[in-house]
Amino acid sequence: MDAFTSSQDDKTELRSHPWTSMEFDKSSIYIDFKKKPKLIRSSLEDFKPLKKWAFVESFYSLVEWINSSNSLLESNDCTFNIVEDNDDAQYPYAKKCSARLMILYRDIPENCQQRSIDWLMQKLLESVASTKLGFKAGAICLSQSATCYLELGDGPDTGGIGNQIVLTFFAYGKNERRCYENMQQVIDHAHRCIKLVNKKIKNCELDDIYS
Repeated sequence: MDAFTSSQDDKTELRSHPWTSMEFDKSSIYIDFKKKPKLIRSSLEDFKPLKKWAFVESFYSLVEWINSSNSLLESNDCTFNIVEDNDDAQYPYAKKCSARLMILYRDIPENCQQRSIDWLMQKLLESVASTKLGFKAGAICLSQSATCYLELGDGPDTGGIGNQIVLTFFAYGKNERRCYENMQQVIDHAHRCIKLVNKKIKNCELDDIYS
């Protein structure tokens, strides 16, 4: 599957983790899904109106797994953009849709080590790009978003300034149904790739870059 990187997230201001509420929507509040996994299916507002489509179940499963005890990662924020006219010239389809998922290491100090963040981004990129090669109706973009990890301090000299990984999923099709079918394939592929990278972390491959 196509995979590429962006040098910067679409919003360049410093985020915080955990965040409290969104400036433009005070009803959207941060929920720690590691502690409250049962809220995943009821609190992801962008996905609820689309629950009849199979890709929504795939997304819920991904978020549930990444926040489960089997994962050394966790999720932060996510969004979904419904089908619209496609203006991406390299993909010859009439329609597109997109989703975003932000992930980070559960070991919070690791997110403030640039080498660790770069390693995670590179391993995800390699995993996505080296498999599902025949699929041309979707892509995944990886970028980094500057983040202040509040438990480590919120000042420039406290060690709490780091990054998190932003995964942006794109799916294309001739109509709404094909777009959402292809989005399911993109999300399922991302799920498999994140699991593979999680296994590398468990096998101490991240630690090896510091040895």
